[in-house]
Amino acid sequence: MDVTIEKQGEVRIIRIGGRLDGTTMQQLEAQFLELAGSGCSRFVFDLTELDYISSAGLRVMLLAVKKTKAAGGRLALYGLNDNVSEIFRISGFSTIFSLFGTSAEALAFVS
Repeated sequence: MDVTIEKQGEVRIIRIGGRLDGTTMQQLEAQFLELAGSGCSRFVFDLTELDYISSAGLRVMLLAVKKTKAAGGRLALYGLNDNVSEIFRISGFSTIFSLFGTSAEALAFVS
């Protein structure tokens, strides 16, 4: 899994590529918690390069949305491929997250 973080004003764009599963989720969790702990509360997750997400990966995403909401912030996801989108739909996570088709839509939502 590859994770890159870009700062755009008050928003942190977190790009995830590859597989988000039990062996890689700790890396994302640690990076997110560091950002949240430093006061960041507006996040956009770019999932255009995410090939697969497991239940462990979903748990990290749930942690992110809960921490963000508790801090009064906003979180958006965009670029889900068909496989990842299906996992979000089946798990019910598509009702928990704000999902968008483009980065512009996601950025507008969190700004």
